[in-house]
Order: sequence, then C-alpha cells, then structure tokens
Amino acid sequence: MLSELLELALSPIIWLMLFTLDLYISVIGSTGASILLLSFTFSLLALPIRREAEKFEQKLGTKINAVDEEVRKLKKGMKGEKLFFATEAVYKKHSYHPIKSIGRGAGFFVMLPILISAIYLLSKDGVLQGESFLFIQDLSKPDQLFHSIHTLPLIMAAITIVDAKIRFKGDKKAQYRFYGIAAVLLALVYDLPSGLILYWTGSNILSLILVKFNSN
Repeated sequence: MLSELLELALSPIIWLMLFTLDLYISVIGSTGASILLLSFTFSLLALPIRREAEKFEQKLGTKINAVDEEVRKLKKGMKGEKLFFATEAVYKKHSYHPIKSIGRGAGFFVMLPILISAIYLLSKDGVLQGESFLFIQDLSKPDQLFHSIHTLPLIMAAITIVDAKIRFKGDKKAQYRFYGIAAVLLALVYDLPSGLILYWTGSNILSLILVKFNSN
C-alpha cells in the first residue's frame, strides 16, 4: 500500500523519465547509453536544488564543528550533570540540536525522489529485459562479469567514496559518514537489476565530475 502511494506521488517524475528514456532510445538505439543520458539529464535538472542543499550542508557543518569544539573543551573540566547543562547551554547559544546533524546529508536527500522514481521506472517488466550494454548481458539482471561477483555495484560504491573524499576534504567525520552510506547502499543494491545500478552510477559519475571541477 505504502509503495503504491509513493509511486502515485512520484508518477509525474516517473512519466517524464519514461518519456525521456524512450526519446533517447529512439535517437541512439542503445538502452544502456540512454540510461546514462537519462541519469545525466535528471541530475543536471536537479543541480540547482542540490547546490542549495549543499550550501546548507556547509553552513550546518560549520555550526556543528563550532559546537563540537566548545563541547570538547567543556569535557576537559566537567562531567556528569554539570557537563550536561553546560552542553545544553552551548546548543542553545548556537540554536543547535544533535538531530539537526541529519541535515548534513541534504544533498543526498534532495535526490531521493529522482532516485526512487528511477527504481520504479527501471524495475517495471519489459523496460530492461533482454537489453545488453558493454559487459552487461541483460540489464534487467545483476551483471555477471565475474560470475557470482557483481561488478557494477562495486564501481558505484567506489565512485561514491572518491566523491566523499573530494567533497569533504578536511572533514573526516563527513567522509566516514558517507563511507557508511556507500556501504549501506552497496548492500541494498547489490542484487538489483544492472540497468538501475547503471543509472545510479551515471549520477555518481556526474556528481564526481562536478565536485572535482568545483574543487579546482
């Protein structure tokens, strides 16, 4: 029921993605290449919103670092109830609550509607079945380049890790958080259709290119 309601809510995005995918396939004739173009297209369309989210991430990260530094100093000379109230005072001073740290993933969360829409689109029967691309024999199934080892999810996770190292250079906590996200995503998507992983990999590649470009 929940899945059906979510699909209904995302139906405009899913329809637009299907229209765009069919258009690309009709022009270039390759489903795999069209999936990559689809990924690039929607990542670029979402780029203005994502950039605003990343600005929020940076601003929040600066606040969290300031709070952590003050709390770290308090811990050197306080403990127990005294430390608790002093920490609460620091939080109030900075208008901060630990739950706000989830906002450091804002850039990822704003992409979720598009990523989930891609799941619904590329998981539908007949969209990917029997379609091959490069070393992938059937985009509707996990890739079998090394038999039981699925290569594409590993590539996707590796790109996410490199992206995190560049994006959060100098912020080890943020890097470790995204390493954790990469590990969880790898476990979740490992056995999904390779066409879907190809879409996400394309999105990650574009993100990495943009981050690398902005860092220069």
